[in-house]
Parts: sequence; structure tokens; C-alpha cells
Amino acid sequence: MDDPLLECLRDPARMARLGGPAWAGLMQRARPRALLGKLGRAAADTGIEESLPPAVRRQFASVDRLCAYNDEHLRAEAFMVLHALRRTGAPVLFLKGTAYALLGLEVARGRVSSDVDIMVPRDRLEAVEQALGAAGWLSLKTDAYDQHYYRSWMHELPPLQHRHRATVMDVHHTILPLTGRIRPDAAALLAAARPVAVHGRQAFVLEPADMVVHAAVHLFQDGDLAERLRELLDIHELVTEFAGRESGFWDRLAERAALHGAGRPVWYALNFARRLLATPVPPGRLEALPSRPRRVARAAMGRLAPVALLPSLPDRPSAAAAWARRLLFLRSHWLRMPPGLLLRHLSVKAWAALRARLSSLF
Repeated sequence: MDDPLLECLRDPARMARLGGPAWAGLMQRARPRALLGKLGRAAADTGIEESLPPAVRRQFASVDRLCAYNDEHLRAEAFMVLHALRRTGAPVLFLKGTAYALLGLEVARGRVSSDVDIMVPRDRLEAVEQALGAAGWLSLKTDAYDQHYYRSWMHELPPLQHRHRATVMDVHHTILPLTGRIRPDAAALLAAARPVAVHGRQAFVLEPADMVVHAAVHLFQDGDLAERLRELLDIHELVTEFAGRESGFWDRLAERAALHGAGRPVWYALNFARRLLATPVPPGRLEALPSRPRRVARAAMGRLAPVALLPSLPDRPSAAAAWARRLLFLRSHWLRMPPGLLLRHLSVKAWAALRARLSSLF
């Protein structure tokens, strides 16, 4: 797929040949989707920084400082979370961006995370929530229906925000909604987790194959794909690093995808990462995954996903991309809930939105 942003992510040396108008379009698309840090890091690693326009170099330097601060912020927040939960006896497993920063993975370079994600055993949720509340973490959802929605059907508590530091945190007990078509084995995720030290305290992160499974299901099973190229780039960088350093990674990935019933989203993740970002997926590995999507689903996603994933120019919205994102938004809800529950949920939210609209008018 020919696209300037994809071409620069696949081959950073191309940035040295861009002109002014091309840079304007690239920055307009990359900045809102947190891809500037990735482009800046790629330019530095390729040794082309000095050939770039001064305004571009300044923006790359600025976002590089932001990314470095974000890494330190995530490590500090992780320590504060562990300190708050020290007496609960619950193992604390950090997910996504916080885990990447704690491990110093390549995917963390040039990446900014807006919140902290943790996972704890479901039977320890009450103790964990009480301890976090005592440490200043307050729920962002005050509506009774929203509280019920999260606690009864979702894979996490309602999001929390610290009353002083304003950091947002999601507390998971598994990695997909309880009402969804796929139900990963939360106990197996915790059992295979690897320890990591955080300023002298022990925490945990997902093992490498489970980390890729989580990224895949988050994007292709629980997400609408709208301009979420950065998350596909996360998958590309995770797979590339783990395949190069973890013995038997590809077999382990197929094994864990089967265990969690996640063969289909992992297939989509590897397929589109290879197609859009040239991820080095060895021959036969897609075919080795369990529960692969059928031909019709592959064809539909093959047309919709690339269009939806790529960031649009703010002043030139694409009608094709808008339709693809609407259809994939509906798909994400269909996968998240059975029809009856989905209809009830959408009805409640529509009524709440209508009431809010009417109250603002009168």
C-alpha cells in the first residue's frame, strides 16, 4: 500500500528526500496519533537527522524530550501503585505502555502513554480498589449505569484518576470484556507472567507471546481501528524484537493464541503488520495459527482495515475512511456483546445522550 507515512515508517531514509509540502502533510497526520516520536527515533537511528529541515528537527527534539519524561513518569507511577498495594497481597501485573517502559523494550522508544494499566486477580479486586482509593485514586465514572456496566460486563474497573497527580489508571482482571466472543484465560496470563523490579519492589509483566496476544486482541477484537496505526506499529515492534531474542517465539505465540482463543485477532495483527509495515513474519506462521478468519471475513477486513488504520489529513477527510471506520466501529461492538445486551446498552447510552442534549437546550 503506497502511503507517505507508511513508507517513512518502513524506510526512514525516505524522510531525507521529502520536500516542504510533503513534510507538512506527514506532520499533520503523525502528530495527532502520537507517531512523531517514532519518526524522530527512526530518523536518529538511521543517521539522517542533520539532513532534515530545521523545523522538523526541532519538533523531533521536543517530542524526544517528552518521550523521555513519559518513561520516567510511568516508572514513578508504577512505583507509587506498588507502594499503594503493598499490603493487599495481590500480584500486580503492568500492561501495555507501562510494561514496555519498565522492560526498556524497543517499542517504548518514541512512545508516549497517557495512562497506567495494571492487571490483578479478579478475587483481589475489592482489596485493590480499597487500597487505591485510600491512596487517592478516585473513579472517573459516577453514573450508576456506567459503574454497573464496568463491574458486571467489562474486563476492568471503571477508570481511576489520582486526585493530586491526575494520572489515569485502568485496573484489569483480564484483557477482554467478559461479554465478548473471545475469553482469554486470565489465570494463565498471571501464571506465565514474568517478574520485573521497580525501584526495589517486585511487579510482573506479561510473557512475550501473551504481550503480543494482548496487543492483537486490544486492536482487532476490542477496538474500532480508527486511525490506530500506532497500535499496529506496537505489534510490529514487539514481534520483531521478540522473534529476534526469544527462542521458539513463533511456536509459543501460536500456542498462547490457541490457549486464549485469540487465533483470529492474532492472524489479523500479523497479516496487517506484514502488509503495511513489512513485519518479518516467517512463511507458514499465519497458516499455523488456530481459528483463522474465513475467506469472506479476510476479504472484508482486507478492504476496511488499512483504510481505517491510516491517519487522515485533518483538512481533507476521506469518505472511504469514514465509512470503513463506521463499519468497524459496529464490528467492535458486535464482538464485545451479545445482541440483546448490545441493544440494551446502546439504548441506555442513546437515551442518556438525548437527555443531556435536551438539558443543554432548555
